[in-house]
Amino acid sequence: MSSHKEEDETLEEEEVSSFKVVWHQVAGHKDHGSTPGFLMGSNGRLYKNISHDSRGEKEERFYKKVFSDEKFKRFRDFIPTYYKTIIYQNVRFMALSDACYGFKVPCGSDIKVGSVDYNSQDSVTKQEVHKKKVLGIAPVLGFRFAGANVYNAIDKTVQKLDKEWGLSFTVENAARKTEEYFNDKKTVRKDVLPALIRQLTDLLEYYTQQKLFWLCRSSLLVVYDGLTPEKGTVKMIDFAHNTTQENPSDNTFVEVGLKNLIEILSHIHRGQTDNWKYNT
Repeated sequence: MSSHKEEDETLEEEEVSSFKVVWHQVAGHKDHGSTPGFLMGSNGRLYKNISHDSRGEKEERFYKKVFSDEKFKRFRDFIPTYYKTIIYQNVRFMALSDACYGFKVPCGSDIKVGSVDYNSQDSVTKQEVHKKKVLGIAPVLGFRFAGANVYNAIDKTVQKLDKEWGLSFTVENAARKTEEYFNDKKTVRKDVLPALIRQLTDLLEYYTQQKLFWLCRSSLLVVYDGLTPEKGTVKMIDFAHNTTQENPSDNTFVEVGLKNLIEILSHIHRGQTDNWKYNT
């Protein structure tokens, strides 16, 4: 950690006093012993623990590259803003914008994208392990839900849809299961879908045209407000395994997942959930 001291920053006292553990996290980055994986500030920032292994440093390098190199300027629209890296209680955290900030009841989902879960930088042994670890519908549809939070408008609680729920998806029921994420027990929240579909479409267009990097083992953080109409956002997260496009074999087919997810959401929005069928 000493090698980072020159660039790391200390926190303002009011920033520290506002810290609290993230309650709406749906999957992914876990706590490490007594140290939380994430902390949330009252300033619209989320603090991600990057001290536990080398993946944190790799992700930090990717964020710094994106926010310092103008070639990545357009991509910044699709990911959390990187502000700085700080030390808090001897642990390094990245300060990022909180995609859930300003939402009354954030209903978030962590959606893994890509039908391939390894790249050329991984050893042959590791590639074989990851081939076996690609779960659920991901090898076919290019995405899978790792978890989600859904607001129950009847009893005014938040329900957690866990990893097992995500693994219950099949090619046949993928649209109906996705609709569950938008069902608040009173209605299907079709009002939030146009904003989400538009943002996913913009991301797909950018990703298929850019020639800078491959995304590997990254996720979509999709969030809508359980109480506020028409409010939703999409951000790409998790960048510890990305590579440059100098290696064509690293294509993890993220665009396949984006296209299928957009199609499913479009069918749900039109009230045609049961009409969606996977086209090979």
